[in-house]
Amino acid sequence: MLNIMKSYAPSSLVMLFVFSILCFISCSKDSDLFAEAILLDEEEIEAIEEAGSDSTDGTDGSDGSEAKEGDGTNLVRNGTFENDDEWVLRNGSTIDNGILTIIANGSVGSSRNNWSAEVQNVLSIQYYGTRRFRFTFDARQISGNGEFQIGQRNNAAFEQVITSDWTTYTVEVDGNVPNAGNDINIGGRDVGDVFEVDNFKMEIIGDTSNHNVPQKGGQFTFFTDFEFETYGYDQWTSSGGQTRHANDWEVDHGLPRTTAHPNSPLTTGRDGTGSAIWLGSYNNDQRRNEVGRDIAMDFEHAISFSFYVQNELPPSRLLLQNRNLAPGGSSTVNSISIRQADTPGKMFFSLCTDVNAVDQSAATLGGWNGAGTGTTSVYFDYNYRAWNDVVILYKGAFGANYTGPSTSELAEVFGYDPRSDGYIEIWVNGNKIVDHVGTTLYRYERRGGEIRSGITPKIGAYWGGAFDPQGDIYYDNYGIWNGPDATFSIMDPSK
Repeated sequence: MLNIMKSYAPSSLVMLFVFSILCFISCSKDSDLFAEAILLDEEEIEAIEEAGSDSTDGTDGSDGSEAKEGDGTNLVRNGTFENDDEWVLRNGSTIDNGILTIIANGSVGSSRNNWSAEVQNVLSIQYYGTRRFRFTFDARQISGNGEFQIGQRNNAAFEQVITSDWTTYTVEVDGNVPNAGNDINIGGRDVGDVFEVDNFKMEIIGDTSNHNVPQKGGQFTFFTDFEFETYGYDQWTSSGGQTRHANDWEVDHGLPRTTAHPNSPLTTGRDGTGSAIWLGSYNNDQRRNEVGRDIAMDFEHAISFSFYVQNELPPSRLLLQNRNLAPGGSSTVNSISIRQADTPGKMFFSLCTDVNAVDQSAATLGGWNGAGTGTTSVYFDYNYRAWNDVVILYKGAFGANYTGPSTSELAEVFGYDPRSDGYIEIWVNGNKIVDHVGTTLYRYERRGGEIRSGITPKIGAYWGGAFDPQGDIYYDNYGIWNGPDATFSIMDPSK
């Protein structure tokens, strides 16, 4: 529950907005959009589950699709093996005179110990879920008869018996394979086989070719309308159950239902037809009823969805949260969340807009608690027992005025320098209520871990630690766009 709320007159933030009007031509800033903002001073610890995907579906890239051109950029910075920089070598493998010699130790999908050569953190994890890659390399087999392998984490992107003569190989793969991670590895299926590799290259050649991702736009990477028959498979059953697929939500807490359930007060989706997902108190879970999608968002993204409140949640309880991830946990301040207000018919967005809070953690505050600590709240009216549409455009960054520790390593994870201005633009039912440029992201989780791995979206009804289930919410037409150039018209869930 919210313990303290006080009036907040963000004078420095207003000055920043005025400056933004002059400096950011591409944005139409409105100084009134934060007029109802307050500062959340304190909040109880949210019991947030640790991140971890168990998706079991994907593509192997062997769909015969037409080859695409890359931009020539090699994501592996030492693919000519001038030295052993960037590479982790195992099982007696070596780099010498511009050649990588691989000593195989068994399938790369079985154990990390079988990765005879590895490049760690090639890109942030989410890129593997939304991009298509081309691997090009020269290789030959020195001894043995087993397959040569290149893996994306535990999945073989390339697995083939190769010749004893130097040959150039090329393979194209989608990134959205299960457990793809953000590491590239090389090995061999048969223990003791020896291979030599040179001129190793990995390029981004476009967006995923996975047909389960609707092609609404160049970087529309996730979409679900919670229908039973969508994109060629059963997404949801009448009870909310699902078969794992690349474009499905993952059930995180409490079994969900859909509008097709016989007990559902609402019987159709956003457009008066089809279905929507129903998350609420009906299953008597102690804390919440939610679904999520692990690391589905880059640090620059857009989301859109429609929601319908059948029964309001207790004040301050979450309806939506975009969770930042840090090694060892996800107990960070949400980049964006939506909560029920004290006043019926009102909700508020919690937003990370304070440059002075970017580096705050348990070490600096003596107890950093809560997914909304130190955030700005922006209140809005919503239509009770009617559909409401939300569009959010977001870029996470610490702000141009940030003067904290080095961000050079994080810049590789983000794909841009986080020591810059981010932005948040939010529409509710077609009305723009937030238009902010500046600080939009905080750096540490409460144990002191640094954010590293993209953002996990979660939707659902929360009732906190009271063990008193309350509230019922429906969601429909949920889409995620990763990268720049999203617009309201592209994302509008009412279309």
